[in-house]
Amino acid sequence: MAKVPASVEIRRPRIDELQAVRHLVQTVVDETYGGLWTEPPLAIAEEDWSKAWVAASARVIAGMVLTQNAWIDDLWVLKDYRNAGIGRLLLAKAEREIAGRGHASAVLRVVSSNRNAIRFYVRWGWSAQRAFPHEKFPIEMTEMGKILRP
Repeated sequence: MAKVPASVEIRRPRIDELQAVRHLVQTVVDETYGGLWTEPPLAIAEEDWSKAWVAASARVIAGMVLTQNAWIDDLWVLKDYRNAGIGRLLLAKAEREIAGRGHASAVLRVVSSNRNAIRFYVRWGWSAQRAFPHEKFPIEMTEMGKILRP
């Protein structure tokens, strides 16, 4: 596994970076799921990206994570920055944020056919809880969970 570039920090995005965060999400969603149920660009929810955590260097936002209550809603890393530990840093930040809200466990959903994502989460202590059909798209989802340390 490649090492996280020394210049990467996990922080909240600045106001002038919010469009870059949204663009990152759109880019990764399109490359990961484009063509699975429709052609890109895929519709993504309009979120309050200022509540996300980003993996940022002086030049680029390489990844992001967004949590809500006990859920990890989004965790995306640009292709050129994968396998460098950025996803792990973002996941750890999300887990700490959820635990800090008083939740003993965390949950997330992933498209069942995204085996790379499922392997990533399993590697860091997550387990599949159930599979179910997506509420809008003709795909199967996997809900995953993890017990968090206090």
